[in-house]
Amino acid sequence: MTGLNKIKGIALFISLLYLTFYIPMTLTFYFPQWMELNCGWHDRCEEIGEERALSGINELASYFRHQGELNSFLTQKEKLHLKEVRGLFDKMFFLGLVSLVMVLLTYNRKRMSRYALINALIIIALLIVLPFFGTFWRDVFHPLLFDNDLWKNNRYDLSFYIMPRQFFKYTVVLLIILCFSINIAIWLGLRSRNK
Repeated sequence: MTGLNKIKGIALFISLLYLTFYIPMTLTFYFPQWMELNCGWHDRCEEIGEERALSGINELASYFRHQGELNSFLTQKEKLHLKEVRGLFDKMFFLGLVSLVMVLLTYNRKRMSRYALINALIIIALLIVLPFFGTFWRDVFHPLLFDNDLWKNNRYDLSFYIMPRQFFKYTVVLLIILCFSINIAIWLGLRSRNK
């Protein structure tokens, strides 16, 4: 494999991995249905009432899509954190576009099939964080992404009710399942074309 081919291979691998994560991730935060479904799986939404919870969820999804403001979110700390999160999502969107272009420019059916299988194995291995999710969420994930404690919510924050840690644990499980499934589907689809 030449140097240019190696670079193309690495670009395809990373871009495919990113895209197959990013696309399902958009479904969990840009659209309110996943957060609404989660309200039935934990009791915190009931504490503030279904109407207020659903209103906040819809407002948050609109905010992440740059289609509204955070009027139901009362604390300044929470608003600042959600602004940071939206900024990360914006960067992820542009990285998604770059990844899509890279996949199109470096596409090779055999490589993509092989990389999809490797990605699926990497993604399924992430299930290892679930037994230690609280520690991972508190001591690894947030310190890695944020240089402040604005993410620590309390009973005055609407996020405390609509997005408790349990919501994020279920979201990680969903993302792992969807990312794994997409990569397996790509692998099987391209593999059958190779025969």
